[in-house]
Amino acid sequence: MQPITKDCEVEVSYDKNGVKGAWYRAILGDSPTKSQQHKLLRVRYTTLLKEDRSSHLTEIVDHSLIRPVPPKDDGAEFEEGLVVDAYYKGGWWSGLVVKRKEEDGTYLVSFDSPPDINQFERKQVLNFGLILFVICVYMSLKELGKSVFSSGTMVELRWSFAWRPAMIIKEVENEEKFIVKYCDDTSCRFSERSKISVIDSREVRPRRPLFSVGEYELLDRVEVVVGSVWSEGVVRGIVFKGRYMVSFGKTKVASVQVSCSDIRPPMEWEDGIWHKRPKTKSKFFGKYYSRKRKRGHVQHKSDLNDTVRTPTTLVKNFASNVEDTQATDTMRVLPFANKSLLWKIYETMEVFKKLPQSPHFSPLIESTSEDFREGSALGMMATFSGLFEKLKDMESDVTISQLDSLKDSFTKLEEHGFDVTRPLSRINKLLALKGRQLKILEGRRGLDKERMDESSIRRKAELEFGETERKMVEVKRKILELQRQEAALKEQKEAAEEQKDQACRKIWKVESCARDLGVKLEDVEFDFETILSAPW
Repeated sequence: MQPITKDCEVEVSYDKNGVKGAWYRAILGDSPTKSQQHKLLRVRYTTLLKEDRSSHLTEIVDHSLIRPVPPKDDGAEFEEGLVVDAYYKGGWWSGLVVKRKEEDGTYLVSFDSPPDINQFERKQVLNFGLILFVICVYMSLKELGKSVFSSGTMVELRWSFAWRPAMIIKEVENEEKFIVKYCDDTSCRFSERSKISVIDSREVRPRRPLFSVGEYELLDRVEVVVGSVWSEGVVRGIVFKGRYMVSFGKTKVASVQVSCSDIRPPMEWEDGIWHKRPKTKSKFFGKYYSRKRKRGHVQHKSDLNDTVRTPTTLVKNFASNVEDTQATDTMRVLPFANKSLLWKIYETMEVFKKLPQSPHFSPLIESTSEDFREGSALGMMATFSGLFEKLKDMESDVTISQLDSLKDSFTKLEEHGFDVTRPLSRINKLLALKGRQLKILEGRRGLDKERMDESSIRRKAELEFGETERKMVEVKRKILELQRQEAALKEQKEAAEEQKDQACRKIWKVESCARDLGVKLEDVEFDFETILSAPW
């Protein structure tokens, strides 16, 4: 990564006009200097314009708001939940990957300030880890206005085969030396007794950036923190994953047991840049144990004259065989002397014949005092035997919680070096069967519920059916009554109609008789008038 100088491209944190937390590309107009009086630097943004949009915006900003441009991304896909920088409105904004759309390969990124979710193409998203990489590389430059070894800078000082933490007090001009003050511990605290010395510049380097290598192999060169000092050492043994036996200097004897968090790979500070040292094996001695060999198997190296055998007994006291200790590495290193006669009894037990064990009991070093370690180890052997018998005699009505508890117990024993592969495999199979059983029972409960629901629906339907039938009978009864009423009304109608017809016929006869009488009356009146009008 190139140093930050005048006219180079940088990124500037911009916090104005509602914009917060975004980084915009700019060209640096001034060169950072060692002087503490020049903390403001001129920058010209490449994507931000003036209000009248006549030219690119130019500002004078504090050096703490400037960072180098991250290196190019490797193009790898991002998982959901990963923190990224997304190119949005001309700047880089920190956000969280919410979802990757498979159909077009774009990403939905969520922002906190302002709250929003936007869609971006892959080229518009930058791995936030690259930003951290920039910070790690430049971590020794606390401020852009300071040099690598300016006053107040935390550094490491060579001390024989180790590196001690210290702070630069002042640089001795024209002498390539520094006045430094040693730190009292890894947290870099100082006291009145903290030593002040003048150190040659060749014995000073910046504090190491964070770096993780994962797992280490036998004979790897490493640096191990002991107190406040990082000492150069060699991995002599692998106690278990993440925990190692390490020796210092040219000794062949592993003198300390450390965890992975206390180890770092060697790196060299050259020409102002950290370089990872090539991975080489130590050649202080020529034989070591292999983790893959079988019990009692003798393994030869092509360039060795000696052979190495693994112990064939259940437990072997590491301190009783110094020669094998000097040979190195994955032999089980016990934190106590096995003096109890119970070890012989355990060797004859059927459980340890079926499942041979060779625990290392390493966690007892930190959790138990030396006087109680062997007793605790014997208790674990008894616990393993009891758990095995419990697993062997387990009934079919065992619950999942009981199996989980048994699994947790075996897992805790595994931390002490017990081989619990077969018990855990059986427990996992039983848990799988219990899971299937629960699914079947859940399915059956679902069917029972469905049957009960359908039975309830059937009973309700039966009640409705009976009520409907009753109503239909009532309706039919009413229909019959109405039919009877209709018949009676028909008879009454017919009788009334007959009476009407008879009356009509009588009326017609009366009217006919009346007409005849009228005619006769007219004849009488005519005759009467005729007589009256006749001449005398």
